[in-house]
Amino acid sequence: MKKQTASLALFVLGLNIGFLFAPAGFACDTWVALRDAVSRGRVLFAKNSDRTVFDSQPLALHPRKSWPAGAMIDLGRVSIPQAGETFATLGSGPYWCWGYEEGINEFGVVIGNEGVSTKPLQEAIAAARESRGPKPGPTGMDLVRLGLERSRTAKEAVETIAALTETYGQFGSGLPGQRLEGAYDNSYLVADPREAWILETAGIRWAAKRIEGGTASISNTLSLGGSLDLSSADLAAHAREKGWWKGSSEAAFSFEQAYSAEGRDQEIARGRAQVRANCSLGLLREKSGSIDESWMKRIARDRSTDPSLDLDATASSCVASLPADGGGLPVFWWCASVPSSGIFVPFFVHGTELPAFLSAAGTAGKRVVAPETAPTDRYSPDSYWWVFRDLTDLVNLDRPGRLAAVRKEFDALEQSFAAALPPVLKSATELRKAGKTVEAARVLDDFSAACVERAAAAARALRDSWKPAGSDKSAAPEEAGVYIANFGAFADAEWNVSARDGRLFLEIPGQGALELRPPDAEGFRALAASPQAGVSFSRRPEFGVTAMIFRRGAMSFELPRKGIVLPPEIPLEELRKFLGEYHGDELDETLEIVIKNNSLALKISGQKTYELRPPDAEGKRFFRVAPLVYLVFKESETGGVESFTYHQGPSSLTYEKIK
Repeated sequence: MKKQTASLALFVLGLNIGFLFAPAGFACDTWVALRDAVSRGRVLFAKNSDRTVFDSQPLALHPRKSWPAGAMIDLGRVSIPQAGETFATLGSGPYWCWGYEEGINEFGVVIGNEGVSTKPLQEAIAAARESRGPKPGPTGMDLVRLGLERSRTAKEAVETIAALTETYGQFGSGLPGQRLEGAYDNSYLVADPREAWILETAGIRWAAKRIEGGTASISNTLSLGGSLDLSSADLAAHAREKGWWKGSSEAAFSFEQAYSAEGRDQEIARGRAQVRANCSLGLLREKSGSIDESWMKRIARDRSTDPSLDLDATASSCVASLPADGGGLPVFWWCASVPSSGIFVPFFVHGTELPAFLSAAGTAGKRVVAPETAPTDRYSPDSYWWVFRDLTDLVNLDRPGRLAAVRKEFDALEQSFAAALPPVLKSATELRKAGKTVEAARVLDDFSAACVERAAAAARALRDSWKPAGSDKSAAPEEAGVYIANFGAFADAEWNVSARDGRLFLEIPGQGALELRPPDAEGFRALAASPQAGVSFSRRPEFGVTAMIFRRGAMSFELPRKGIVLPPEIPLEELRKFLGEYHGDELDETLEIVIKNNSLALKISGQKTYELRPPDAEGKRFFRVAPLVYLVFKESETGGVESFTYHQGPSSLTYEKIK
């Protein structure tokens, strides 16, 4: 136990650093306005999907299809039986995923999901860490698409997803490149032209509530309390058995209170989700009775709160317009990347094809794999999504000025799309009534393709206007190269600095390529999407760039450049007296002082070796990787080394030299 405690004490800094780069996996929002809250007799549905910044989200259209008996679906980490017939669906999902973050089917059923943290999830993660966890199941995104493919109404979709969850579970990561840290349970907002449902899950159990009118909004937290319309048969009984619910009255049972995850971090996450949910719900109520598609898009672009609905990690956004029965065809307005710097384009589940450009991922390609094995996707000019992600990065370099230019261009285009839409829908509807479905689909496909072409052309023109002078130069800048991290979750990980169009990008494993702003007067390059973090570079005349210093707030970490071995700053002979093993009685742990890369270093058995800087005026030898931890050596009167003291914040530990 003592050794385990020692390891934790020495790595408090490293663990905190590792999670600085955790993606916003639990950051999505979905909202709906039913017919009594909308300006015309429709249901309007919207979602913002937030992912890691490299998690490209192509749009896909799948026609109705019949399947042979025994057919299976490969979901990446699990396979399940296919239905005999699947309905036509349109939706967007991560490049590695079979399912959708948001989507619509041919009957006007539309679904979006949210990641939530629950007590069963906490138990499953703890069990998995001890190799006794539950079997992998579908992702929430897979369940969204499965619900759409197998349901004619919102209620049917709720029942379909609930049954699949009970049968196959939902355990496993939902984020590329991550394992248990990327796991989450799911909630869903499901709507059709008549009603909406909120479905929330916790492990294999679930609860659902029908929304009969008005507006509703969900975010990354359980919200169902009081009476439920549908639920698992043993929902309350299981909660009482586990000690999560003490009440005896079934009527008073609260799914939210009983099943929400416990812990300080979970409370903070719920609070942040509630801020966003309250924001979207408040904006819906502000226009209740006159809500239209433009207002739903306005909500998607809102940044009035912290955290906001529109985030730099938003991967896509949709606004679905569902006409009443017999009132025409549904429209699926879809925006690639961040809605505040993007454009909504109208698409149709009753079409037959999308431009290939729209359904393409970046360098990783679009293929179904287990998320933890998914390669990092990178920019490709042949991917519609990446064109708009790159535009967002450029906007973030000078957001106040460039955002205004983007909105002027894209708002005008959106208005022109909306103005041209009614005759297109009328023509397609009449053709379908006449039995000419192929001709009707062609009308819809051609209109969407023309809108996509105009949107992409505008995005490219804006990007080209902001390219730095000399961006066509082929020579790579001196900062481009590979740097070696040695902290937190990044032990010996390679961070890459690359150039594109004269712009520098920092590629952090599991985080994708993050654009760097031009250097300030002190040489600091802030991240375009997160100005509180960024890098600077160390140089020596005889070597050029020797290291990258990553800084976030008050913390900084040095990453040496791969292939660079600097000469000793202190003659190695002068360092030899420090070498050897040191034992700390307080934690009963033995550490070793060694030489690494011509520097004195602290070696922690079975873990990491941390290089030390030369001593300052007070004898403090700071870790090279992070100048927040340091050692001070104690020497005898004869010049021998007796011990060192490890300092981290207010804590200190002394280790005596034993050999």
